[in-house]
Amino acid sequence: MYNKLYLSIICIFFILNSNAQKSNAQRLLLLQDQMENAKNSVEKRNILKEASAIPGFPSFMFIGKSLNDEAVNKDAALLVARLALTDKNTKGPAVRDILIKALPLIDKKDNAVLAGKITQQLINFPFDDGFVNLFNGKDLTGWKALVANPIERNKMSVSDLKSAEQIANEKMKKDWQVKNGLLAFEGHGDNLVTENKYGDFELYVDWKITKKGDAGIYLRGSPQVQIWDSSNREVGAQVGSGGLYNNLKNKSKPLVYADNKVGEWNNFHITMKGDKVTVYLNGLLVTDNTTFENYWDRNIPIFDKEQIELQAHSTLAYYRNIYVREIPLNEITTLGSAESSNRDVQTAQTLAIGMNYKGGKIAYLLVPSDPGYDANVQHGIIAAVADLPGVVEWGCSETFIAGRSSLGTGHQNTIDIASGCTTAETAAKLCSNLNQGGYSDWYLPSKDELNKLFLQKNAIGGFREVCYWSSTETGKYNACSQIFDNGFQTANDKSTTFHVRPIRSF
Repeated sequence: MYNKLYLSIICIFFILNSNAQKSNAQRLLLLQDQMENAKNSVEKRNILKEASAIPGFPSFMFIGKSLNDEAVNKDAALLVARLALTDKNTKGPAVRDILIKALPLIDKKDNAVLAGKITQQLINFPFDDGFVNLFNGKDLTGWKALVANPIERNKMSVSDLKSAEQIANEKMKKDWQVKNGLLAFEGHGDNLVTENKYGDFELYVDWKITKKGDAGIYLRGSPQVQIWDSSNREVGAQVGSGGLYNNLKNKSKPLVYADNKVGEWNNFHITMKGDKVTVYLNGLLVTDNTTFENYWDRNIPIFDKEQIELQAHSTLAYYRNIYVREIPLNEITTLGSAESSNRDVQTAQTLAIGMNYKGGKIAYLLVPSDPGYDANVQHGIIAAVADLPGVVEWGCSETFIAGRSSLGTGHQNTIDIASGCTTAETAAKLCSNLNQGGYSDWYLPSKDELNKLFLQKNAIGGFREVCYWSSTETGKYNACSQIFDNGFQTANDKSTTFHVRPIRSF
C-alpha cells in the first residue's frame, strides 16, 4: 500500500516537473514568456543571446522588438544584423524596417564591416519580396471586417460591397481590439480579415485560447486550419489543432497532437502553394502538403487568391506575431523540385533510430535475436511523435485480460483489451482508435516495448519524466508502468491515470 502510494506521488511530481525536448518554435515561445518577466538587462541579454541561436525569421523578429528597449537595444542590433546576413529567407518589408532601426545602433568603429554589409544588404533588398507584418501591435491597420463569403462577395456590386463593409467595420471595432500589444477577439461578432488578398503564401502566427476555446485560420477566404481546446472530446477536439477541419475527401485531422496547454501561446507556420497546405504547430508537422477543399462550393477548387481570416467562434482568442510572405511563381517551381528530391533521398536511406518514418519516429529496429527479424528487410517499432493528450487510466479493474510482456506482444494485448474491457477511453482503447500520420494500427506498448521507448527517449523526443502505461497487466487490479526519469518499472492500480505514447510496428 505504501509503495503504491509512494510511486503515485513520484509520478505526480514528475508530471508537474516534466521537461520534454522542445522544438525551436517551442523554445522561442518560452523565451518570449521569459522576456515578459525579465527583471533586468542581464536577464534580457541572456534571453536575446539564446534566441539568436535559433535560426529563422521568427527569432529575428523577436529579437528586433528589443530595439525599442534602451537597456539592450545595442545588443539586439548586433544580433539581428548577424541573423539577417546568415539567412537569405529573412527578408521583406518587416525585415527592412528592423534593419533600418538597428543600423544606427551598431558601433561603426568596432563593427565597421558588419555595418557595411547591412548597409549594402538594405540597398540590394527587393522592396516587396519577403515578409510583411500583418499586425503592428497598436491598431487594426491592414485588417477589416468580414462581409459574406467569397462567392457571395463576387456577386455584389462595388457600391453594395463598400456599403456593407462600412457597416461591418463599425461593428467589428467592438468585437476585435488591441490590448497590451495583442490582437484580441472578445468572443462575439464575425471574422477579422486582411485587406489584401493572397495566393501562394507563407504565414506565421502565434495564438492563444481560453478553456473550451474554438477558433481557426481561414486560408483564401475558406475554413479552416483548426484551433480548439482538446478537452472538447464531444466535438472531436482531442485530435488537436492544425488540421484542415472542413475537408471531406482529403485528410482533415492533424498528423500528431502538438497543442500547448490552454492559456499558453502556440505557433502556426502555414504554407499554402496552389491547393496544397502544410502546417507546423509548435514546430511539429501536423498537416503535410494536403489538398485544401473549397467549403463554399465543393464542385470547384479553392480560390486562386483571397483574404486570410481570423475566425470568430464565440470564445475568447488572442493573436500576435502575424507575418505573411507571398511566394513567387519561380520559387514554387524550385521548392517543388527540392521537396521531390528530398523525398527520394529519404526513401534511399538506411533506417535508423529517431528517423521520421511512416507516421512517427523509429524507436527500435529488430536484431537477430528478436522474433520477426529479417536479415533482408528492416523491421521495428515506430513511436508516435507526441503523447496522447492528458492522462488516462488503464481500466478494467477486477478483470485479467492481457498479461503478455515481451517484444511484439503489445499489439495483441491492445486488441484483447479493446474487445474485452467495458471501461470507456482506456489507455489501450485510445491507442487502438488513433488515426495518425495516415495509419490506424497504433497500439499500447507491452512492458518490454515500453522499455525500448525509454532507452531511446532522447532520440525519439517529446517524452516527459513521468509515468507511462504499458499494455501488460500483472493481475486483476494492477498493470505495468514505467517512469521515464530513471526507467523504473512497476505495477500500479489500473484506476491510476498516467501518460500514454502509442506505437505501431513495421
